[in-house]
Amino acid sequence: MSEFKTPFPKSNYSKKKTNKIKILLKVVIGAFALMGAVFALILVGVFTLIGSAGKMNMPLPKQSVLVINFDDYYGESRSDDLLTELAEVKQYSFYDLVQAIHSAANDSRVKAIAAQISSSPLGLAQIEELRQAVADFQKSGKKAYIFSAGMGNFGNGTGEYLLASAFGEIWMQPNTDIGITGVNIEVPFVRGLLDKIGVQPEFYARHEYKTAMTSVMREDFTPPYKEELKKLGTSVFENVVQNVAASRGVSEKLVKKLINEAPLAAEDALQNGLIDVLGYRADMEDKIKTDTDAELVPIDAYIAENREGSSSLPAVAYMVLEGVISEGTSSLPPMSSEAVIGADSVAEELEAMAKDENLKVLVLRINSPGGSYTASKQIWHDVLRLKEKKKIPVVISMGGYAASGGYFVAMAGDRLFADPLSLTGSIGVLGGKMVLSGLWQKLDVNWGEIKFGQNAGILSANRPFSDSEKAIFNKSLDKVYEDFTLTVSKARNISLAELDKLARGRVWTGVGAKEVGLVDEVGGISEALEAAKNMAEIKPGEPFRVAYYPRAKTLQQKLAEVVGGGTQIRTERLISEIGLDIQTINMLKRLQYNAVLPPFLFHY
Repeated sequence: MSEFKTPFPKSNYSKKKTNKIKILLKVVIGAFALMGAVFALILVGVFTLIGSAGKMNMPLPKQSVLVINFDDYYGESRSDDLLTELAEVKQYSFYDLVQAIHSAANDSRVKAIAAQISSSPLGLAQIEELRQAVADFQKSGKKAYIFSAGMGNFGNGTGEYLLASAFGEIWMQPNTDIGITGVNIEVPFVRGLLDKIGVQPEFYARHEYKTAMTSVMREDFTPPYKEELKKLGTSVFENVVQNVAASRGVSEKLVKKLINEAPLAAEDALQNGLIDVLGYRADMEDKIKTDTDAELVPIDAYIAENREGSSSLPAVAYMVLEGVISEGTSSLPPMSSEAVIGADSVAEELEAMAKDENLKVLVLRINSPGGSYTASKQIWHDVLRLKEKKKIPVVISMGGYAASGGYFVAMAGDRLFADPLSLTGSIGVLGGKMVLSGLWQKLDVNWGEIKFGQNAGILSANRPFSDSEKAIFNKSLDKVYEDFTLTVSKARNISLAELDKLARGRVWTGVGAKEVGLVDEVGGISEALEAAKNMAEIKPGEPFRVAYYPRAKTLQQKLAEVVGGGTQIRTERLISEIGLDIQTINMLKRLQYNAVLPPFLFHY
C-alpha cells in the first residue's frame, strides 16, 4: 500500500470541530445540489417548451392526413403540470381532440383521418362523442381509416371496437383478436374483511337506491342495487349492439352472437363483416398516401394551430369540472391519486371569468361522480352568482359522470346536455362512520371518554352512535335530502311527488335521464357549444372565441405543485409497484363523501 504525504501542515482543529465542518459542508453542497437540480429542471422545461413550440408551429401541409392514437390519454381537463411538460406527454384535453376533428371536417387541407386503437383509456361517454365527431367528418366527404393490432387484452375490447366501428375502413393486423366480449360490472364488498378485523360500519342513506355504502355494509347486492346496475348494464349493452350493427350494416342478432363468441380472431371478424382489411399499419399508411397524396400529420400539430382568438371577440367560456368534488383546492394526477374539484379553486376561476368584459355564455363540462354535498352546493351557488352578475346563460355538458353532487352542480344550468352513456342523477345523500371498538378489543386497547355536551363525541370512531346521536344524524340527512330534492324540483320544474319516482338515489344514463326530464338533450360538447352560441345570440359565421377554464398555470405554480405533491406521487408509485389496484382503491376512498355514486367498475 502506498503512502501519500500531504504538503500541508497538520490542522490544529479538534476532531469534533472537523466533524461539524464536514456536516456543514455536506449541508451547503446539498443545498447547492438541490438548487442546481431545480435550476436544471427549469432549464429542461424551458428547452422542452421551446422545442415543442418549434415543432407545433410548423405550418400544416396543404395536403394533410391527421393521425390520431386513441390509446393516448385525453382527459377532460388539460394536463397542466411541470412533469407532463418534461415528459413531453400530451397536454391537450378531450375537448381539444373533439373540436379538432370537427374543425378538420371543414378544412380543405385535411383529406382524411388515420387512427389507431388497441387498449384505450377513453370512457364510454367519450367514445360516443368521438363516434359522432368521426361520423360528421365522413359526412363532409372525407375518409376515416383506423388500424388495430388487437382490441383489448383478450377481452375488454368492446369500447375499442365500438369506436372503431364508426370509421369507414377498419384494418387489423393478422393473427390478432377483437375482445368485444360485452359489458361486465363489478362491485367490491368488504364487509367480511371488516368483520374479521373488528370494524363495524354504521351508515345511513336517503334512500334505498343510494347504495354507495353497500360495499361496506353488506357482503352482496341489495335488491335495489342489483336492479339499478342491471338497468345501467342493459342500457350500455343495447347501445353497443345497436351502434355496431348500424355502423357495420349487420343485424343486431349477429352482433350479439359474435359478442357471445368473443374474443374473435381478426380473420373471423373479417368474415363476419366487423372489419374491412387484414394488414399491417405500414400497409394502411401506404394506401392512405396513395388515396390522398397527402402527408401524415399528428393531431397535436393541428390542435396547436387552433388559437383562442382576440380578447375583443365575444367569448364562450368553456370550463371543465373533473373529479371528486371537495372543499379546498383542485388537483389532477399525478399530484393526487385522482382528480379533485376543489370548491375554492372553482370560485377563483369563476371570479377571473367574471372580469371578461366580452363574456356571453358559459359551457360547464361536468365529469364527476359527486363528492361533498357542502362543496357541491358552494360551486352551484358560485355559478348562479356569476349568471346573475354577468347576465349570461349557462349550458351544462355532462361527460362520463355528472351524478349526485355533480348533478347538483348541474342544477345551476339553463340547459342540460348529457352524452347517451353519461351516468347522472343519483339524487340522494348518505353518511355515517366506521366504528373501531371491535378492532380495539382485538388489540387490547381501551378508550376512556369524558364529554362536555351530550353529543360531543357523535363522530367518534371508538363507539357506535347513541340513540340521541342516531336521531340527530338522521335528521341532518333528512334536511340535506330535502334541500337536494327541492333544488332539483325547482330547477327542472318537476313536482316533488314525480321527483320521488326519479330520485331516492336512482342512477340514469343520459338517454334515460332525457326520457324522464332530468336533462334537456342527449348530446356532447359540440351540441352544447352550438346551443350556447344560440343562447348568446352569436350569429352563424360571426367570429367568437372559446375561453378555456381552468386557466393555464404559471411556472411558479407548477413548481409549487411538484414540491407539494412529491409524497403523493411516491405513494402512488409504491402502491402500483406492490400490485394493488389504484382504480379500486380510489373508488373506495370516495366513500368518505356524502353525495357520491356507489362504487362499481364498468368493464367493456
